[in-house]
Amino acid sequence: MNRKEAMKTIKQRLQEGKSKKEIFDELSSKVKFKSDLRQYIAMVPSHEDRLKYNKINLILFSLLVFVSVVKFITAFILLSRISIYLLPIALIVPFFSIYFAFMVWNYWGNMYRILGMLGIVSILNEISNFESFSSYSSTELLLEISLFYLPAFLIVFLAYYIGIKVFPYYSFWGLLKEEKLNL
Repeated sequence: MNRKEAMKTIKQRLQEGKSKKEIFDELSSKVKFKSDLRQYIAMVPSHEDRLKYNKINLILFSLLVFVSVVKFITAFILLSRISIYLLPIALIVPFFSIYFAFMVWNYWGNMYRILGMLGIVSILNEISNFESFSSYSSTELLLEISLFYLPAFLIVFLAYYIGIKVFPYYSFWGLLKEEKLNL
């Protein structure tokens, strides 16, 4: 059984109300490595958690789409000023945001911690350019805060919040804590 089939089966069994232990016992003979099966089970949220946190997950997804659009528009404007031949590169710029939006839409458990860490890194990177803030006008500063900092802080907060509540089997750094799975 490959990864895609295993994930689909796990999701179906959780919707049927089976426990993760029962699913592990059922699929352990069908998946080649038990460590992979543990990872798959930890990545799929329970049906109740999926329903309970669906609105918050949708907000996170919307923020990621918003960030992707802002990055695309910014890259398009900047690259069009340089050369028209650079415009296809504008499609590459928002790729990671779109990738994470897709993963959030599908509730991939191990991606929430990674998304939170990358958000923290991008915020710290922007703060490290603190000297350039003195050259901003008040309008530019307001745009920077509303288009970058506010969405970034919300993405980090929501990513870790959903990650902790829905996927408690992962550490802060995104590593699987197998003892919490109780398999």
